[in-house]
Amino acid sequence: MPFIAILIDVLTLGAYFLQLNNDSRTLRFLGLIFQVIMTILLLILMIAYHGKRYSNYRPAGYSYLTIRYALIIFSFLINAIVLFLYILNFTGANDLIFSSF
Repeated sequence: MPFIAILIDVLTLGAYFLQLNNDSRTLRFLGLIFQVIMTILLLILMIAYHGKRYSNYRPAGYSYLTIRYALIIFSFLINAIVLFLYILNFTGANDLIFSSF
């Protein structure tokens, strides 16, 4: 599952660069839809992960995530933030993510 999360990150990065180099409103809308689908897929991966979630090292009151599970969580968080920026850009509230044009 961590490999799938990395693969989703690479796909969304490629979609971002495609939208960055081609300034089209329809392409940006399709990129927004693609980002929504990938973020939902990462949420499903995060919930359905059956591997070990916490490491054996647990100091008093703390528990650390395993690297595999943390990779999926961080991938989801980054893609969710990028999705929020896509929505802000598409609605015209803020053009931070595609500010080069």
